[in-house]
Amino acid sequence: MFQQSITEIDMEPIRVGIIGVGNVLNQYLDKIGVHPDVKIVALADVNADAVKARAAEYSVPKALTPDELLADEEVELVLNLTPPKLHAPVTLKAIAAGKHVLSEKPFATSLEEAREILDAARQAGVKVGSAPTTFLGSGMQTSRKLIDDGWIGKPVAAFASFACRGYEHWHPNVDPFYSPGAGPMLDIGPYLITNLVNFFGPVRRVSATAPRSSETRPRPGKEGEVIHIQTPTHVTGTIDFESGAAATVIVSWDIWNHNLPHLEIYGTGGSLAAPNPDHFSGAPVLRRGEPRDLSLDMTPPGGGDWRETPITHRDDAYRGIGLAEFGYAIRKGLEPRTGAEFAYHVLEVLLAFEASSEQGRHIEIESTCERPRPLPSVGPQEPYRFD
Repeated sequence: MFQQSITEIDMEPIRVGIIGVGNVLNQYLDKIGVHPDVKIVALADVNADAVKARAAEYSVPKALTPDELLADEEVELVLNLTPPKLHAPVTLKAIAAGKHVLSEKPFATSLEEAREILDAARQAGVKVGSAPTTFLGSGMQTSRKLIDDGWIGKPVAAFASFACRGYEHWHPNVDPFYSPGAGPMLDIGPYLITNLVNFFGPVRRVSATAPRSSETRPRPGKEGEVIHIQTPTHVTGTIDFESGAAATVIVSWDIWNHNLPHLEIYGTGGSLAAPNPDHFSGAPVLRRGEPRDLSLDMTPPGGGDWRETPITHRDDAYRGIGLAEFGYAIRKGLEPRTGAEFAYHVLEVLLAFEASSEQGRHIEIESTCERPRPLPSVGPQEPYRFD
């Protein structure tokens, strides 16, 4: 039996309608039961057969068209799971219908679209925000607590990476990933940048290079067919934070194999290897700095005197935690941790990598944001808290 979350104790569940029933839907609904403060009231998609099947699969009472969902007065919060190019248009339609909106990443594919969303939300008096929400999971919240509590001293640097050989070997519809406005930085980069901002706070500037390794790629299983590559496929750069810290970032769909860490934080008193920022759980690994560590013979995380740390937060969260936190903020009149200014700032940083490569210079980041509030620590049998 799942424990109640704190929101259910003193308020009505937030009523959510979801637009888009593709692959990512499962990741929101498979563990939604741990958040009884979230009530999924409707699914919508342009594919009528698909939405009916998905509604039956998850026992959602309504299977609608997108326009029907936006007209449904029962829906308070729209979860936008449409393809990236549709994120901004669908979010704007939902705002016009008076709905709060949490969008899958990226928030938009241009700053112009993002500014339009922020302006529309302010005028309509609704809240908007964006995934990823992995920074709300136990792995990243434990890492955040270790940093905030001073276990590695003052954080001064970080390394973040995600690299593979692209998605064409497993994804059923890979072409959109290689289209303009997509690519590894806008697809997987949000996990890295969101968690870095969670750890370090807002970004001051970005410098990067972003090549495209080829014009086409073979389409697996389709001899003679190719995928047209219209976006950078390997992006590497540096981030300067307003705090004075710096980070190196690599995202690539050109690499078969590697030994790069996903996310490491380096401080004046030690080092922290955080879990995979694409995951909600996992234990950070910590090593405190000592004089004997001045040897050039370094040991990797998990070896030598590196120690796995206890988890400080409940660890059964999945993507539904973003809906629960967003709903709590709506009910309490707070800014969601995934809210508009945070989402816009992360998007500006993501887009700055390609802009820096094209212009051959540092890109100054014009926006800023508050560092998201950490979640209160709770044990495995305690209710989630979002205060």
